[in-house]
Amino acid sequence: GATDEPTYAVKDESDLILLGFLAFLDPPKDTATEALEQLRQLNVDIKILTGDNEIITTYICKEVGVPVEHLLLGSQIEGMNEAELAEAVSSTSIFARLAPVHKERIIRALQSNGHVVGFMGDGINDAPALKAADVGISVDSAVDIAKESSDIILLENSLLVLEQGVLEGRRVFGNIVKYIKMAASSSFGNMFSVVGASAFL
Repeated sequence: GATDEPTYAVKDESDLILLGFLAFLDPPKDTATEALEQLRQLNVDIKILTGDNEIITTYICKEVGVPVEHLLLGSQIEGMNEAELAEAVSSTSIFARLAPVHKERIIRALQSNGHVVGFMGDGINDAPALKAADVGISVDSAVDIAKESSDIILLENSLLVLEQGVLEGRRVFGNIVKYIKMAASSSFGNMFSVVGASAFL
């Protein structure tokens, strides 16, 4: 049926007057460069996964000090099988023009190579990758589905808390491993006695 909404066609694009330009400004966070350097020192590999085009992505990466050595596009990932992608993700640090499914496939490819993968995102397009990652990280201002898909939500407006998170996570993991080793070794005698007694009896 007819609606009140106007419909525009190509013929309307004539005798127009330029009023101005619209620009979108989305600069990197002030703490991005420092946070990335801290993570590198902790031997955490940084990979950029974005839906933006390669020109914008390359510019932003240079701004925050991420080397753009090998860039892979979503259209190239489309033609790869899982084995080819698993090989490609090892040597690639920047992925651009990605659809949500591409992000998820990249996460799973990294995991198939034996890596523990953390993924940070705040948009609807990031939800599948956040779910697939070993640790999904989002921010308080993210869309609801991104927050629901995450394991951790950063409440501070600073990326420097990522370093603290990695260090704390490693400390807790180390303590758990120590506890398991201690419990297993102290219980071994008891278990051995029970097994021996049951076999004997």
